[in-house]
Amino acid sequence: MHKYDHYAEHIDGDKLKEEQVDDIVCCALEKIKVIDEEDYEAIMMKIHCIAYGPHFDEHLAKKAVSEMKNVDGTSGEHWTVEETTRVMDQNGVHANKYDWYYLMNMLHSDYSNLWGEDVAQYVKFAKAYINDPDAGAGKVFYLWRAGKHHYQ
Repeated sequence: MHKYDHYAEHIDGDKLKEEQVDDIVCCALEKIKVIDEEDYEAIMMKIHCIAYGPHFDEHLAKKAVSEMKNVDGTSGEHWTVEETTRVMDQNGVHANKYDWYYLMNMLHSDYSNLWGEDVAQYVKFAKAYINDPDAGAGKVFYLWRAGKHHYQ
């Protein structure tokens, strides 16, 4: 048997063959998930980062936000993607809109007991946080990943 990359060279560009291999890989991943969910999550995170870089996409951002336990006793989203995107645009923030959505909701989740509903305070902090010159790309995403593994 050859290694996977050998076969990939012969499949590349043939849509039917690519779809067949995708089906096989998806099936194999589901089997891995049953056997070792931690390995499955690690593999999926690597695939996510290949697809999106160290940033949230809509699905993962909404999932991460839905799992937040807020200081006010609620859980999940305070602002929608549409609301945070509008605020981002109004304030001239140039960032991945799903990173911004996660960050704004995380700040509200953790600091609403300090800042209440003062959107300007959240924006001011989020803007400084996301534009930190010491941090590389993906700071918000890596923050979530670090917290997720640290607390579980």
